[in-house]
Amino acid sequence: MRSSSSTRGPLLANTTLTVLRFFGHYMRMMNVLKPIAFDVLECLSQLFDYYLFGVYDFFVKDLEYLPDNTQLSSKLLTSLKRISESFIIASEEMTPMASHSTTDDQFKVTKPWVNSAVSLTDGNTLFGLSCRMVAVESLVHLAQQFENLLPYMECMIPESKMSFLRQFVSQTVQTAPELRKPAYHGIAIKALPCDQILQRMVTVKWDIRDIKSQHSSYVDSLVQEFVRYQGRLVAVEKSIKAPAEVPHMLWEGAVIAANRVFVEGFSLAKKCTNEGRALMQLDFQQYRTKVEKISGIRPLPYHQYVEDYIKAYYLSETDTEEWIRKHTEYSSKQLQSLVVTGVGSRITKRSRQRLLTVIEELEKRK
Repeated sequence: MRSSSSTRGPLLANTTLTVLRFFGHYMRMMNVLKPIAFDVLECLSQLFDYYLFGVYDFFVKDLEYLPDNTQLSSKLLTSLKRISESFIIASEEMTPMASHSTTDDQFKVTKPWVNSAVSLTDGNTLFGLSCRMVAVESLVHLAQQFENLLPYMECMIPESKMSFLRQFVSQTVQTAPELRKPAYHGIAIKALPCDQILQRMVTVKWDIRDIKSQHSSYVDSLVQEFVRYQGRLVAVEKSIKAPAEVPHMLWEGAVIAANRVFVEGFSLAKKCTNEGRALMQLDFQQYRTKVEKISGIRPLPYHQYVEDYIKAYYLSETDTEEWIRKHTEYSSKQLQSLVVTGVGSRITKRSRQRLLTVIEELEKRK
């Protein structure tokens, strides 16, 4: 029988348990050897650093990121850069756990090596989703345990050293769960053949003169990919029980990826009539209805991203300029297409060029 999410324990790897045991050993050393308690704390923080870097390097770095809401924060990026530059030996030729002293007399180690039995390239297993899930969720649990130990650490180090601990927790420990979204969203991008769907969208004629009652064929192809995606998720779930938040993030990533395909495909239209825009709305509505049933998520997240783009075709010159300045989530090419095939077909050449100049100026400011 399936256990409910409330009774599931945390997803942990053996390595996570080993690190937690080391945390316990180091805490005992801090309690017994109070004169060097802060030095021991620094070593404990390096254990967390190394684990964080390993999870990122193995299971997140190879995945394609989505824009905006999936990007890592500046805090976490700074921490990863700090670990890489101050703690990890750059050379790939050194043996595991080799070390040397730098000019700053700091101890460095080689990058961790992933077990050769771990496969992260097989699409049938969603590119090692179960392994990535265990790695990321174990990191989240490790961060939680570090914060649970915080009151005890604060009692054992001098007040003058407290700023180091607080900064480490704020900059590194509390930002570690951010690896979840790029890990799970990145899986979704790899799982969906976005390029193939986009190529099928390119062949659609949007400059039609009649209102269509039937959606385009590429929509059926995209929906079938979501059905396959669901089947792979079910197969993974049979072997490992994910925390309640994880399935939602996996579906969210797939939906965002598909929405990007819709907007990019629509922006590639050379000509588009009002009837063509109606077909765009029909296609997206059909996709949305089907995928809501498949995923069980209602309403589908980020649907406004596509719907707003389609609606913008109908705006006047003044409203289009205001819309362009407000919606920075679209690329300059997508905005240019909107102007050329949308309001640009109803205004003078000079006015159209002015709007294109606005887009160029906004692009330079990014």
